[in-house]
Amino acid sequence: MEQQQPKTLTDLVRDLRGLLDEKERLEKAEKQNKANIEAKKQEIAQQMIDEDTPRIVCGGYIYGLQAKTAYNKIADETLEAEGIDYLDTLREEGFGHLIKETVNARTLQGAMASFVEEHGELTDGLLTIIKPYDYNDVYCRKETKKKK
Repeated sequence: MEQQQPKTLTDLVRDLRGLLDEKERLEKAEKQNKANIEAKKQEIAQQMIDEDTPRIVCGGYIYGLQAKTAYNKIADETLEAEGIDYLDTLREEGFGHLIKETVNARTLQGAMASFVEEHGELTDGLLTIIKPYDYNDVYCRKETKKKK
């Protein structure tokens, strides 16, 4: 049985590029598929209404017409123009329990990196809630051709 040669660094980097490209392709395909599904559901719902057929069985699945209501937040600009505070209104109407304070992990990462760059290290207070750790990563950028 022939033994395989270990991959070169270039081979490994090419493998990574292929995986990153595939991830991007799949994300785009998923987004497009979700849009296609929603469009098809709207088309089916309209035909069910037009044909007065609220339910159909096909391929071992039951498809039925379902009336739903979606609730979307009014745009911040509109609320601001009316002098309405979204979070205060939720609290006043008994929905304060829906409000959650969160910190985005990437935002935190960027803020801590900037802080350390400016101050040299985290404060003792920050170290009580933030655990820094070092690791190795591989970055990837598109090569730009320099004109001579």
